[in-house]
Amino acid sequence: MIRLLHTADLHLDAPFPGLGDVESQRRNDLLQTFERLLTLAIKSEVHLFLIAGDLFDSPKPSAATVEKVQSGLKRLVERGIVPVILPGTHDHVVSGDSVYRRCQFPGAVILDRSVVDEPVPIEIGGQAVLLYGFAYRSFASDDAFSGMQRRSDHGIHIGLLHGSRQGSPEWEYRKKDLPFSMMNLREWDLDYVALGHYHNFETLKSGGRVYACYPGSPEGKRFGENGPRYCALVSVEPGSAQVEKQVVNARMLEQASLDLSGCADLDEAVAAVNALGNDDLIMRLSLSGIVEAPIDLHALHSRCRGSFYHLEFDDRTRLFDSTFVRRIEDEETVRGVFVRRCRQRMQEVPAEKRGVIEEAFREVLVRFKACEGGEL
Repeated sequence: MIRLLHTADLHLDAPFPGLGDVESQRRNDLLQTFERLLTLAIKSEVHLFLIAGDLFDSPKPSAATVEKVQSGLKRLVERGIVPVILPGTHDHVVSGDSVYRRCQFPGAVILDRSVVDEPVPIEIGGQAVLLYGFAYRSFASDDAFSGMQRRSDHGIHIGLLHGSRQGSPEWEYRKKDLPFSMMNLREWDLDYVALGHYHNFETLKSGGRVYACYPGSPEGKRFGENGPRYCALVSVEPGSAQVEKQVVNARMLEQASLDLSGCADLDEAVAAVNALGNDDLIMRLSLSGIVEAPIDLHALHSRCRGSFYHLEFDDRTRLFDSTFVRRIEDEETVRGVFVRRCRQRMQEVPAEKRGVIEEAFREVLVRFKACEGGEL
């Protein structure tokens, strides 16, 4: 039996423009999580450290990031752990200046061939281990799946594949996404296939046997990759694999809804938002409900952002039915005319354009309310 740590889709050097002033810190989070994976591999005394594609977010990561990866992999090699890296769709080897062509990763096995002519043999504690994997090239990998077929009964046979499971709703299939099926996994008859490309954890089983696993991204890259993020600790022997999920992320992405209907003023809205806060939370908060007066989102965000690592609002509150709007709608004033005109325009324009009117409506009402000395 051998033990391995399986990860994928780390996307080191990924940009996070939506995170504003914490973007660089978030990029560093991903490097810290890589270091945490290395430490876990050492503490768990695994034999192999598998990266099933997209270690980097592009084929040309920064020199500083490459150096940190080289240094980290050296830690593993010095402890007798073999790193195995499969290029993915983001860090592909198509271009001549790809990181895997320009840089050396001493002691690591890089599965950068376009097809598997023969599996890569290594020896672990006297046990023969054969590695199957290819770096996809549209012009050279048409029949690459045939090379994933198990070659012999001798030893432990492990595959790495950066591809799409047929039947999954997570991605639309494109040729470069390498759609495969459970039938493929059964036919290859490998003892374990380390998958990458899908960013959520999934174990693929058939007939009670584990054939493969997606560990998902170890840090959430975008909303939808919410909650805990994992790597897989796997014990493999001929014809059998046991997978253990291990939480590894430093910060968490979450999407939540908050009904502000009961909030009488800005202070109460601030308290309701801050009650959800956590210093390590990247939050997209959908605000809903009928508010009695327009909310100054800039003021709300300013007073709440310190309770989160990152906070953004999706304002879905309703104002047309609020007490404040009903009170001013019949006025023979500029603001009364404004409310009536907005109601009319909402009836005239297509549904997809109403959001723009609602946003403008909120912004103007915030100013109307401020003139009355209101807080929201």
